[in-house]
Amino acid sequence: MNDLVGIIRKAPEMREALDRLADLRGRARRTGVEGHRQFNPGWHLSLDLRNMLLVSECVARAALERTESRGGHTRDDYPEMDRRWRRANLVCRFAAAQEGAGPAAADPALGQIALERRESPPIRPDLLALFERDELAKYLTDEELTP
Repeated sequence: MNDLVGIIRKAPEMREALDRLADLRGRARRTGVEGHRQFNPGWHLSLDLRNMLLVSECVARAALERTESRGGHTRDDYPEMDRRWRRANLVCRFAAAQEGAGPAAADPALGQIALERRESPPIRPDLLALFERDELAKYLTDEELTP
């Protein structure tokens, strides 16, 4: 994730990260821990591994989907902010649970995450009033700035 979905992101690198995550998911299914769970850091790491892979896939899929640069999300292949993305949130869902543990659960290459795009509601006028208008104009559309 640090090398392929880091600070500056590119589509080919994020696709490669998703391929590598698929490989890691397959390998993780075959891992085991020896010994007892007491005083065994490997035991706790094995419990965390599944969640680390899920979060990594979610970040990589959402970053690949968002074709703009904004805040901490910088795309080398899309260097500008795109106001069409301004109110868009990408929500990650656990695909296996959503689809009844279908093909996504059986094949690590299919991934575990399904993305859903949702529009966020407009910012309330009382919250807009808390910020300087010039600063907000960098990020919000004129329609959003007008209560």
